[in-house]
Amino acid sequence: MERSAVTDIQFDIVATVKDIATRMKQYDSLLQVVNHPRQQLSVNGQSINPWNPLTLSHGIPGVCMLYAELHAHFPEEGWDEVGHQYLSILVNEITQQGIHSSSMFSGAAGIGLAAICLSQNFQYYHKFIERIDDYLYNHIPEMIANCQQRDVFISDYDVIEGLSGIANYLLVHPTDERIQQLQTNVLEYLIQLSQDKEVKGLQVPGWYIPSAHQFTTQESELYPDGNFNLGLSHGIAGPLLILSKAWKQGIRLHGQEQAIRKMADFLLQFASEDNGHLFWKGFISWDEYKAGHASTEESFRRDAWCYGNPGIGLALWYAGTALEESLYRDLAITNLKETVKDIHSIFSPTFCHGYAGILQILQTIDKQSTVPQFEKEIEIVSKTIINFYDKQYLFGFHNYEHFENSGLVPVDYIGLLDGVTGVCLPLLAVELTQMTPWDQSFSL
Repeated sequence: MERSAVTDIQFDIVATVKDIATRMKQYDSLLQVVNHPRQQLSVNGQSINPWNPLTLSHGIPGVCMLYAELHAHFPEEGWDEVGHQYLSILVNEITQQGIHSSSMFSGAAGIGLAAICLSQNFQYYHKFIERIDDYLYNHIPEMIANCQQRDVFISDYDVIEGLSGIANYLLVHPTDERIQQLQTNVLEYLIQLSQDKEVKGLQVPGWYIPSAHQFTTQESELYPDGNFNLGLSHGIAGPLLILSKAWKQGIRLHGQEQAIRKMADFLLQFASEDNGHLFWKGFISWDEYKAGHASTEESFRRDAWCYGNPGIGLALWYAGTALEESLYRDLAITNLKETVKDIHSIFSPTFCHGYAGILQILQTIDKQSTVPQFEKEIEIVSKTIINFYDKQYLFGFHNYEHFENSGLVPVDYIGLLDGVTGVCLPLLAVELTQMTPWDQSFSL
């Protein structure tokens, strides 16, 4: 394969990723890094270490995905053996702790996807994957029933903890009868989410989140009348992308096309504008919804996979290609090109709210397009990520977080969401054709 222009800056991506993966082989050494006191996050005044071995977001499943991808490209180098060792550690952790969620980033779906990546196209780990499927088959119907009996929480439907994320696992899985039934159940719920309901005398889309169901007390106070989340990680862009992806895979349910159009049109209606450039805030308030358009006030703006133009652009692109709607598709491509020229509020190389997520979005669209759209932009973002590389740090790439009273601080996370594995995998895809479905966890 022709090498990327990124190699012109004398940085060997493949060799660097291999070096990082080699340093991660010893679990005891990895634990020393992730459990260091400086990795603690302050959340609502409490000190929390995000490391959790069972979670795809901050644990072992993301490490398994990195070794699976390396083995797919270099099958004679023993990466599968390391991946197997880590999966064995994961199994031991499950035995001790149990699985307590169906979700992608903290539960069964993420663990299952990691096993699928390691399975070498379902040649191995059949019994383990079957156990994950059993768990989901027993728990998803109850989860949907609970969601339907009360007002919506973001974690009901989102990509991180909710049914959109779980759908990503179901859509890459071989379609036996049970998986097909779960696919249908989840997609029907996401379609129902597009149906209007009455709130305070107004008809609003079903994805409206009341004040009492916001993530934090601060958000509840900021949005006393509730709001509408726009992002890909926690907002309506997630269900839009899943319904569009399913449509492209030939899964067509009653009301699905109408739901796709309604969600996409909502995003277009509530886009903001800055000197002719469209952008999306994180939330639309009740007053903005009543007014029929976004206000000029920027309550929250970021250009990342999780929130803002890159993630929403990807969702619109999927909707446009699924329904052959050029308005959505062309707007997404134009907007993404403009966004890369002036990226807002990004300060980390990692995936969720960093440059790696932007890179993988650009590569996803390029890979699925008949004509490459983002060669220049991919090079720009790749070089930006490489500039974060710290050769003195054991695992190469820090995450950066804002800590109380400390400002922007480097922390050493491992997981896929905001750790080094989520940096290495998109970089590796720049140089090599992606071989495993690790990025399906992000709806890509």
